[in-house]
Amino acid sequence: MLATVVRWLLLMHLLVHQCASSNSFNGTHNKVELDATTTTPATVWRRPPIEYERDLVIELIEGAEYPIEKHVLTTTDGYILKLHRIPDPMQYPASGERSTDPKVADDPADGLLRFGPAKTFRGTVLLMPGLFSTAADFVVTGPENGLAFVLADAGYDVWLANVRGSRFSRKNVKLSVADSEFWDFSFHEIGTIDLPAIIDYILRETNAPKLYYVGHNQGMTNLFALLSAKPRYNRKIHHAIGLATIGYLGTTDNRVVRRAAELTDKLYSTLKALNIHELKPTPDIVRLMSGLVCSSDMNELCVEMLRGFFGSTVDRSRHLLPTMVDDLLTSVSTRQLIHIGQLMQTKKFQQFDYRNYMLNTQKYAQAKPPEYNLSRVLLPVSLFHGAKDFITSAKDALRLKDELRNVKNFLEIPDLNHVGFVYSDRLYARVNRKIIEIFNQHPKA
Repeated sequence: MLATVVRWLLLMHLLVHQCASSNSFNGTHNKVELDATTTTPATVWRRPPIEYERDLVIELIEGAEYPIEKHVLTTTDGYILKLHRIPDPMQYPASGERSTDPKVADDPADGLLRFGPAKTFRGTVLLMPGLFSTAADFVVTGPENGLAFVLADAGYDVWLANVRGSRFSRKNVKLSVADSEFWDFSFHEIGTIDLPAIIDYILRETNAPKLYYVGHNQGMTNLFALLSAKPRYNRKIHHAIGLATIGYLGTTDNRVVRRAAELTDKLYSTLKALNIHELKPTPDIVRLMSGLVCSSDMNELCVEMLRGFFGSTVDRSRHLLPTMVDDLLTSVSTRQLIHIGQLMQTKKFQQFDYRNYMLNTQKYAQAKPPEYNLSRVLLPVSLFHGAKDFITSAKDALRLKDELRNVKNFLEIPDLNHVGFVYSDRLYARVNRKIIEIFNQHPKA
């Protein structure tokens, strides 16, 4: 019994990290064409060695020779959150100079998009990572592809968030990570408590009236939860971009995802019975993935998961998995994972279901959890969807687009899966360049 639970726990761990037309749609709906002439404007970057005890994000940014600041804030319920910042947006060549990179030199327009005009400050941007992720997601691919570096080059003051329970935000003024109460949260609490605290802190520090926002996976889910509960924050964001957004789920044709959703209630009951509140990747999980999960009767599922997860061969995927787990993946609460499973089960974008009449009534004053009110999301939104994302289907993504009132762009990226928005070696040409274009079309007030 326990071995079965462990197997499905690891399965859901992988699946959820990979996740994430109507008359009301007044923007554009485009399938991004693959353009062989638009390439990453730099040479291959080799990441410096990482010491786990040090701050991974600071190590990566310093290794790329960009400036870095660390900021710390405390939420209203006592969680201590760490923010990272690339404060100096003037990373591009001075006026009159051109990049020496031949790829940029061959495409002056592309060079001006990323590296100019010189000495122009374009605004403040907040990058919010997804489930099992930290701010490292936006810098791990290096200065050529990492979104944080690209935005800094383009003239933005870049802030990178780390939410409660993640690798860089594991403290509370009253609670220890060993306390079950520390992990009593889902993406709802991250969205309604962590995110407004982060936004307000950044606006105070920068004296900016608004900021730009990019969320990957659960990072955009957090924003929807915030705006549903506190719509006044619409006034504090210029434009929000969602990458592989998790909102509506459950219509995927992938049988592994469907099976994982079916097991959500059983998994929730078992985790509670075992008093497990934190899910934390460890070297043991890496060994289990190559042994318990990726062997014998689970081998077919393992092959399908890894191929879809990395978009590459199984051998290469098995090689990449330990590096990802060791360098990037981070703890989450069991409630976060179960909440995603519930969205798959119900096909509704709703708050956490305690599966208990008394608890739901005490929390929500009703027997069933309420759905998030997306009509309160008024700010301009652009959505990027990977054509190979088997967690959030095209139908789910289009449903979310139709429910939102102010979608400006809906972009489908061919051959990109959910995690490709973080790890693809062609991020600049296919995603990040378009983010700059969208932000430049909606300049800061």
